[in-house]
Amino acid sequence: MKGLVPILLTALLGGLPLLGCSRAAVQKPKPQPFVFRALDLRQQDAKGRPTWELISPEARYDLQGRQARVKRPRGVIYAAGKPRYRIEAASGTVLNDGEMIELEGGVRIQVLGPKPSVISGDRVRWIPKRERIAIDRRPMLVDQASRLTATTALFLIDQSKLELRGPTRLLNKQLDLRVARADWFASTGALLAAGPVLGERRVGKGPVQTLTASALEGNTRDEVLDALAPVRFTDPAQNTVIDAQRVRWTSTTERISTLLPFVGRSGKLQVRGNSLEVQLDQHWALIPSGCDLRQPGEKLLARDCLYNWQTRSVLARGGVVLHRDANQQVTRSDQVVGRVGTGGLAEFTTPGGRVNSQLRIAPSSPGPGSRPGRTTPAVTF
Repeated sequence: MKGLVPILLTALLGGLPLLGCSRAAVQKPKPQPFVFRALDLRQQDAKGRPTWELISPEARYDLQGRQARVKRPRGVIYAAGKPRYRIEAASGTVLNDGEMIELEGGVRIQVLGPKPSVISGDRVRWIPKRERIAIDRRPMLVDQASRLTATTALFLIDQSKLELRGPTRLLNKQLDLRVARADWFASTGALLAAGPVLGERRVGKGPVQTLTASALEGNTRDEVLDALAPVRFTDPAQNTVIDAQRVRWTSTTERISTLLPFVGRSGKLQVRGNSLEVQLDQHWALIPSGCDLRQPGEKLLARDCLYNWQTRSVLARGGVVLHRDANQQVTRSDQVVGRVGTGGLAEFTTPGGRVNSQLRIAPSSPGPGSRPGRTTPAVTF
């Protein structure tokens, strides 16, 4: 037993450096993060209603840094105790026990409701107490047929407002619109976009149609967009330019319309009206009120006019008055039809129906016995 004690002391002390002979600092091992099987964070308001929650099937918690790395986090944001948004990502970091939450990889914020919308990005920073979610990598909004992208985005949860900043692009079926910035409201789908607005529409392999405006208003949920004055639409294929004050695009019906006066040009034909409706899929344009068509040597006034650019036919109806410079001819009818030729001029006729025409024939040279100063009256038939 006496021989065993020195051997044990030697074995214990022999493996340790002598304190008086070693200057090496003793390094404390870094604390290893705790690995939890699941993470479940929940927050309530003063009335005990849930405000937000975040769960994850796996989390690594760092006690010293007060942060948790989570995988496949899923969360819900509530409004007045009811689920309003669902959020998910590939991974994330929860800082200071939920003061800030950073999510990365396929981040999706789904607006719950009968017509769900999705806000997405590659990286977001969520501050629950301030009700703010900042998206600084590839933000995108998808709502019905509309898709908006920008450089950065900020979602103001308490206002249900998504602020898209930097050059912003809106794709809506056949339209490709570029604006300076946009605000979108998740509760209603309302959209406000600041210009200048530059839009393009491509039909088949033909030249691109363009649209310019000062700003946009609309509703992505209803699939309606309004271009604000001054608005110009250009169609190189039809050699057409239209200037208007406020123009509405309804994507569900492929209709362009304005309830305000406009002016336009198609080839050599000048067009005016109190309103306008264009049905793109059926290739017709209607001036429902105050139709005014003018071309070299002719002017036509009517209650309404219908033009089909596929057949190049024109139909004017209701109190039609056709003025021709030649012989100062005036023709009145209930209806006039015409066709636009390749040179851009329209030829009008009045097939059937009752027609009243008046023209003035220039007087011939005075003959012997004629009275001086006598003029030839207008001829009506």
